Amino acid sequence: MTTVDLKTHPTAHWKQTITNHYSFLPYWWIRRVRTESRQALMNRDLDIALASDETRLLGYISDEGELLGFAQMHWLEWDTNHFGFETWRLDHLGTWGSPSQRRAVADALVQGAIQTSREQEGQHITARIPMNNLLAIHALEGAGFRTVEALTTLVFDLAKERISPKRNPDLIRDFEPADTEALVEMSRTVYTPLPDRFHMDPRLSPKASDELYAEWVRNSCSGQLADHIAVAESNEEVVGYITMKYFGDYDGLCNRRIAQWLLGAVSPAFRGLGLIEDLVSHNLEWLKRRQANYCFFGTQGNNIPAQNVATRLGFRPAALALTLHYWADD
Repeated sequence: MTTVDLKTHPTAHWKQTITNHYSFLPYWWIRRVRTESRQALMNRDLDIALASDETRLLGYISDEGELLGFAQMHWLEWDTNHFGFETWRLDHLGTWGSPSQRRAVADALVQGAIQTSREQEGQHITARIPMNNLLAIHALEGAGFRTVEALTTLVFDLAKERISPKRNPDLIRDFEPADTEALVEMSRTVYTPLPDRFHMDPRLSPKASDELYAEWVRNSCSGQLADHIAVAESNEEVVGYITMKYFGDYDGLCNRRIAQWLLGAVSPAFRGLGLIEDLVSHNLEWLKRRQANYCFFGTQGNNIPAQNVATRLGFRPAALALTLHYWADD
């Protein structure tokens, strides 16, 4: 048995094997996304990976030539440039077959991922693995990965849930390009207390972690990382925002239209007034007009205030994942 590069040494029907056997296809945690849609989205991701020089696909092949698992990872250009060291992300780690084989397959794929990163002078690997995939988590831990974050995903069903009316409708509006610098400046300080994977890793500079959010917000304002932004304004001062990415139905590949609530913040002096709920409702109204089906939101498992806001608005828990970090020199 051996680990191979699926780009240079593909096995017969390897993509079909992955889509048929991998348990954590895109949106596996949304019930009404059909299996056919999940498989189509996975095939799309694999095709993108095949075409990218910055992505690696590893497969574990049995002595009989059967594919028993795979790992997909890619180089993070933005993170590498921001933090100043070569960074990779493990996107998928899946195994199947007999229980006695699967741990050995997972261990081999993790070692293959580490070796791949090392060959590219990688210093850091981040992985986000569903809690349902405990075998993969144990394999990563056994190879030296360390948990830095638990991520809870909640989902709002626009067909079933009522969008909450705004308490402060006169303070909420759509984003305008002139808001950019105010949003960026706010983002430099509001995320420092978050128990996220950046601030919880002692190897990452707190200042660089704060500035990461500032760049994230700037790229959201440009339209690169967000499709709609709701803004709260009081006396001509921007005091809050929520960013959202709209994926739609992925050009017809998915039987549901899906969006994601990404970043959000309210200035400390304006908290407790219901502005964060109003901002989310504003974005949900925008989605409703576009006949979206679901909006999901991911936050740290110990970020209870954010989860309380989401559940009050009608979001429901859907999945839990762990984020793990690996340092080559640790």
